[in-house]
Amino acid sequence: MTGPLARQVFAVGNDPVAVAHTLIDQLGGHALKIAFVFADYRLDAVALVEALRALPAPVVGCSALGVICAGKQPGREPAAVALGLYGDWVRVGVGIAPELSKAALTRGRDAVYQAAHGLGLTAETLDPGRHIAVTFVDGRGHAEEAFCISSAAAAPQIRFVGGGASAALDGEPKTYVWANGTVMIDAALVVVLDSDQPFHAVTSSHLEPTELKTVVTAASGRVIDELDGRPAATRLRHLLASAGAPLERSQNMEGDPAGPAGEPEGSRPRGVEEEWTLPTFARYIDGVPYVRSLRKIEGNRLIVASAVETGQILHVMRPGDLLRVMKRDLGVAAERVGGTMAAFLAFSCVGRHAEAAVRGTKREMTAVFAAYPTVGFQSLCEQSGMLLVNHTLTGLVIGGPKP
Repeated sequence: MTGPLARQVFAVGNDPVAVAHTLIDQLGGHALKIAFVFADYRLDAVALVEALRALPAPVVGCSALGVICAGKQPGREPAAVALGLYGDWVRVGVGIAPELSKAALTRGRDAVYQAAHGLGLTAETLDPGRHIAVTFVDGRGHAEEAFCISSAAAAPQIRFVGGGASAALDGEPKTYVWANGTVMIDAALVVVLDSDQPFHAVTSSHLEPTELKTVVTAASGRVIDELDGRPAATRLRHLLASAGAPLERSQNMEGDPAGPAGEPEGSRPRGVEEEWTLPTFARYIDGVPYVRSLRKIEGNRLIVASAVETGQILHVMRPGDLLRVMKRDLGVAAERVGGTMAAFLAFSCVGRHAEAAVRGTKREMTAVFAAYPTVGFQSLCEQSGMLLVNHTLTGLVIGGPKP
């Protein structure tokens, strides 16, 4: 084909219809096969998505606390980003899992079946050499774990990556996903791409294990009541104190809420950094860490961002070199697709961005994304295969044109 395989688009403004028209003007074209659109949670999602119906291809995406676009730095005004894929090299199937809280296991599976059917295939006939699944889920529900398990289990031979829609923590505003002109809560999407171009699924975590580990002896969903047979918060304080890292110091880490990278004051609610700089845990499966962020402490209970189960061994993690690991993993991804990326669809946990703000490395983190044709958003959780994780970068890298 002539023209780009992919196009990255950025728009700012308080008027969702005007923002949509900016995206349409830059994305338009009959060769457009799909548009991934992520928008600041402050924009009216219904008005935005209704206006985007004018595009000649499916529009999928979700609301976000922050958006990511190579070379762009959102300011005070809300922003939206889009990734358009163009040409005959890609075919698309979209599946919707509505009302997840009622039957997440069934509906996650059915969404994969629906997406495969859109390609004229079945879940069983999806080919790992041609097909990959990208998912979006309401990040404020309580069925994300079940959705990850059921969706990936429906086609275990292909890779699944995705992210949870996000919004400000203050006031707990709703998070949304959208597809086919409809905005939804308590829902998830599965987008299966059939690609002639090489692709690679990214899962990148910079956290490293400490010598501290603990056994979950009482838990329900995302609430841990006991660690090692003792009240959870008391036991965690004891563990951290033994390593010279009091929990209270972690809870009161101070960072500029506006962020040293120049994010304007008021562009993000205060408290985000403090909320996401508590200690993190990881469960290890086949030597690979799957992170669970500690969101808050209520009395002696620990509230984590992804579910844990009684009997699991949790390792207490510490931050490694986020920038070095990002550069390494994205460099490897570029090599896997032939050395040149046409697009990088990124789902980067809110916690990573909060950590970068606290440590004064937001500009550098933005520069790493800007080295590649990146479009994405700050996610409340991430899908990596069958598992829901936190504090992780997941995404899809698509290779550039073949010579």
